[in-house]
Amino acid sequence: MSTAILLAEATESRFAPLFEETGIALAVMGMVVVFLALIVLIAIISLFPVAMAVIEKILPESSHHAAAPKKTPKPAAPVADDGVIPGHILAIIAAAVAEAEPGPVRIVRTRQLTTSELAWTLEGRIRHHASHRLQTRNR
Repeated sequence: MSTAILLAEATESRFAPLFEETGIALAVMGMVVVFLALIVLIAIISLFPVAMAVIEKILPESSHHAAAPKKTPKPAAPVADDGVIPGHILAIIAAAVAEAEPGPVRIVRTRQLTTSELAWTLEGRIRHHASHRLQTRNR
């Protein structure tokens, strides 16, 4: 096929606007504009640390811009590990139970859990991870 036939087919097809007077030139111009915009963005981002260093020299950080010094909390009084739960913790537990249960509730006994009783968290994690295992199929 000759070039004239291909050009004639292209001008009659849906790609005809590309081969007319402004089609390809407009596409090239659009790509040039996009790439120039990207180059400008790269330049701005690359120069940002330099600009920050210059601004820091002109306007140094003063003491009123710095974070206020944090007050160091007093160390908590040593708690005797006699198995007795402090009164303020019991009040929190009673408030939580009263909020969670619909009717009147009487707390009969409270005690601290031992390490073996805390193993339920590990069991929960094991069951959660086991639920994500994929089932093998017999093929």
